Amino acid sequence: MKQVEKRVLFEADTIATRVKQLGEEISAKYPEGDLVLIGILKGSFMFLADLVRRITVPCQLDFARISSYGADTVSSGKLDIALDIHLPIKDRHVILVDDIVDTGLTLSEYRKRLEAREPRSLEIAALIDKTARRAKYVELDYCGFRVEDGFLVGYGLDCDECYRSLAGIYVLHSS
Repeated sequence: MKQVEKRVLFEADTIATRVKQLGEEISAKYPEGDLVLIGILKGSFMFLADLVRRITVPCQLDFARISSYGADTVSSGKLDIALDIHLPIKDRHVILVDDIVDTGLTLSEYRKRLEAREPRSLEIAALIDKTARRAKYVELDYCGFRVEDGFLVGYGLDCDECYRSLAGIYVLHSS
């Protein structure tokens, strides 16, 4: 088995501070509430849970499980929706919440599908904006952290379903 080392990129306290700031921004922008936050599973669950606790206006939650990767590490460009949202979003303020934007392909395609449901507004919040492999531009309305590259784990991010439970975010290095 290959030895894997991890280096801390963002400590838990740093993440908590940034998530609090994002919650305050969202609350200030939508003082009337009526928000629907849609978490992209599985990676966004920790970020979404902490974010929604920092939003001080009424909101509802829903989840989608989507991928364009399948079992591969490179996007196929074809969207696979294993679980779609159930809440109606027509004429509602919607924030799509993801853990990391990498190529941008999956998020871009799913956003188009949500726009067809005619929300009043549709914004995107991502914990990590990883820019090195971007193939499709995705405008992030709320961004936790920007990084250029690296294989990141922790705080919901995984490597073969491992490391999600780490409180901080780490860069994995094979040795």
